[in-house]
Parts: sequence; C-alpha cells; structure tokens
Amino acid sequence: MSPWIGVLRLWSLTASTVPVTAGAALAAYEGAFSWPLLLLCLLSGWLLQIAANLLNTYGDHRSGVDTAHRPPTAPQLVDGTLRPRSVLRAGLAVLALGAAAGLAAVALSDVHLLLFAAAGVAGAGFYTTGLRLKYAGLGLPLVMVVMGILMVMASHFAQARALSPAAVWVSLPVACLVGAILHGNDLRDVAGDRHAGILTSSLLIGPRGARRLFVALHTLPYLLLAGCAVTQRLPLWTLLPLLVFPLSVTVTRDCLRGETRSLEGRSAGIHFVFGALLTLGLILAHVLRNSPAP
Repeated sequence: MSPWIGVLRLWSLTASTVPVTAGAALAAYEGAFSWPLLLLCLLSGWLLQIAANLLNTYGDHRSGVDTAHRPPTAPQLVDGTLRPRSVLRAGLAVLALGAAAGLAAVALSDVHLLLFAAAGVAGAGFYTTGLRLKYAGLGLPLVMVVMGILMVMASHFAQARALSPAAVWVSLPVACLVGAILHGNDLRDVAGDRHAGILTSSLLIGPRGARRLFVALHTLPYLLLAGCAVTQRLPLWTLLPLLVFPLSVTVTRDCLRGETRSLEGRSAGIHFVFGALLTLGLILAHVLRNSPAP
C-alpha cells in the first residue's frame, strides 16, 4: 500500500461530506437544487480536508507533536517513509485544487460564494501551518466554524444563492458533532500535547471542564433539532437523527469514566450517521411536500 494512502486519511472525509450534503438537502427542501453544484461543493470540501490532513501531518511533525515515542495518526514522517517537504508540497498543491473547485462552484452559482470559499481555504491553510491556530488552542472553534457552520451554509448558499436562517439551524448540530471528533482526539492526547508544549481545548479548560464540554457537544445537537422541529424552524423529519442519541449517551458515559481511547472514532461514526439521517430527513420532507395530493 502506498504510504500516501495513510497520510491522506481518506476515511475521515465523512467529516466534510456531512455538512455539504446537509446544506444541499436543505436547499432542495426549499426548492433549489443542482447536481453539478453539489458535486463541485463535495469535491472542494474533500480536497480542502485532504489538504488540511496533509498540512496537519507536516505541522505536527515539525512542532514535535508526532514522535517515535508517541504513535501518530499518520506515522509516515516519523518513520521516514515520506519527506516533510514532500508532504508540505502535496498539501499546498491539494489546497490549490480545492480552491479551484471552489472557484468553479462560484462560477456556476453566485460571486458571494467566494467569501465562503476563501474562508475554507484559509481555515485549511492556517490550521497547522501559517498562523498555526491549532497549537494556540483555537483548533476546536476553527473546526466547528469551518467544517460545521460555514460548510453547511456554503453548500446551501451555492444552491439557493441566498442566506437562510434554516441553514444556520442545520449547521449548529453538525458543528457540535464535528467538534466532538476533534475534542475526543484532544482528550485522548492530552498528556502528549502538554509534553509537546501546544495548547488544546482540553488543556485550556482542565480535565473536568474538558469532559463536560465533550458531553455538551454530544447533547446540544439533539436539543437543537428538537427545538427547531417543535418551533417549525425545520421540518419534523429532521428529528430522524434523534435515533442516534443512545450512541451519544454511551460515548459520553465512557468519557466521564475516563475511557478516552475510542472517543474520536466513535464520535466520527455518530457524526456520519447523524448527518446521513439529517440529510435523509430533509429529502423526505422535500419529497412529501411536493407529492401530489391523493
């Protein structure tokens, strides 16, 4: 297997798939949808996330976060399989491709979509390189904003060519759960991060606060969806993700017990299934609303 497969972390692309499909499904529910725009938004989102993965691998190696004594997610730089400069160049190249896909979506949609595209490129580029926001304790809010709120709103805006309060409501649960993925990683790696001298949300707020934050990130999505459905801000079919709530209860219970090893992977699975059910709910609401009366 090519060493590049591991460093690309293709298995993680559900994190960018969920917000893009949810935003597009909301636009379809509101009466606006284009397959080419959906595919371009997906392509741009995937490329930007892959770029962020590559640059994160480079940044963690350069900053001393990934070492032979601390098994990293992508060990290709630690074991010498790949050269740091090669990974950096690949990350910048994929970042440029992601920007190009975003520009193609802008050309088919609205020039104001450029603002979302620029924010996505900046977020991927400055996460562990440039401004190195991850190491200053800003990784969690950055990921929640870019891969939660902005990705949903960008995908929706590309289709609808207008801002919508409903897009904000859809984006917030997605933002919480994508944040839970990163925060689960931070909880697991807190000792190594402290030794490397970097700041994360877990280190900033302490063990008890970090566990409570993890619980909040897994609880708020369901409360938000229930509130939006009851107040008719979103269709009732968007309650489908509540089926995932027992999984969130289980993972938060383990977190409170101090079992942090599997929090990241389980949160990623919950994020994906939650997002798939949210997208399905919006599609069903669209189909049923547009079905002819018997």
